[in-house]
Amino acid sequence: MAKDMPDATGGVVTQSADEVRRFLAKTPPEAVNLVDVRQDWEYREFHLPGARLAPLGELSDRLSELDREKPTVTYCRSGHRSAAAAAMLAGQGFSPVVNMAGGVLAWRGAGAVGPVEQGIVFLPPDAGPEAIFQVAYAMEVRLGAFYHAQADKAADPELAETFRRLAGFEDKHKAMVLALWRKSGAAVPDAARLDAAVSESPTGAALEGGLPGVAYLSGRGGVPEDLRDVLELAMAVEAQAQDLYARCARAAVSEDSRQALLRLSREEKGHLAALSVHLDRMSHKYEP
Repeated sequence: MAKDMPDATGGVVTQSADEVRRFLAKTPPEAVNLVDVRQDWEYREFHLPGARLAPLGELSDRLSELDREKPTVTYCRSGHRSAAAAAMLAGQGFSPVVNMAGGVLAWRGAGAVGPVEQGIVFLPPDAGPEAIFQVAYAMEVRLGAFYHAQADKAADPELAETFRRLAGFEDKHKAMVLALWRKSGAAVPDAARLDAAVSESPTGAALEGGLPGVAYLSGRGGVPEDLRDVLELAMAVEAQAQDLYARCARAAVSEDSRQALLRLSREEKGHLAALSVHLDRMSHKYEP
């Protein structure tokens, strides 16, 4: 098992569809958690044999359905949502966790779909509050700007309004993250320096820690034009934000900080649900 799933940062391993196929071929179905994190209509259209459906927006509430003693493989359509799911599971103590690069597209023989880890931060499960705040602030800055840009581009008025509403939430979250970061007792640079560090970094790294950020939200290329891809990428980042705040809440030094962080986590989960609704509305375009 160890040679099939080597160690990786944050307890997550990325493997190709062929590598996952070979692993599943020699592993009894009952010996692995094979988790499909797409929407139910995507699962009905096609899924890997023996896969359990746990849409990304529901995953945090369904951890008890998975056996922590088994290796876990996550997959989605392209590898973005499942990368966020893998990071979430690793943060909850699942190990090893494998994200299938390229998702169903790669499994079914489609061409390259781009870097599956682009935009996903694989923090170690024991990352402290300061590291999480650092990543969370950069994420909120980029995600807010991303939603503002998508609202201007969206042809569907309802979708445009959803993006504007989400952008407003992310702007508020940025201020909340900064306040909680200061309250944690850590030395925090001023907001202007933080914003500059995020906007000037071509990779999305934030401040001295050099932690990776969400580069595809930086406006420097890599943002997909296809609306389905846009929604999937946004869902992946919202799921990661939900997980980051939940982790930080577990390490909070005061009850009021813990409650504020849990509120942020719940709100990001709500954003994920709103994006899921729009992805579901596209189902008639893809179902046979």
